[in-house]
Amino acid sequence: MVVEACDKRTDALVVNNKIADRMLQREEASSVENALEILDALPGVIEWSAFYEAAMDHLIDNEGSRKGFITRKTDEAKIKFLELRTKTKRDD
Repeated sequence: MVVEACDKRTDALVVNNKIADRMLQREEASSVENALEILDALPGVIEWSAFYEAAMDHLIDNEGSRKGFITRKTDEAKIKFLELRTKTKRDD
């Protein structure tokens, strides 16, 4: 009886640890550092341009937008997403 209770508790802890690991991975994926690394790698985005600064400020300040930005499939979609959110064009 005690062994069964310990086994159930162990199984529950394993499940909880897996959930916690997945949550940490999601948080790391949408971290400010990761989002800014992706921004820096986007083609045609000039560092410290008005677009870059607006995008950087927006990504730092808004976790929901970081998640939305990171999940865009292509570089062009990421750029368009940032243009819409910041109301700043990359080419300006």
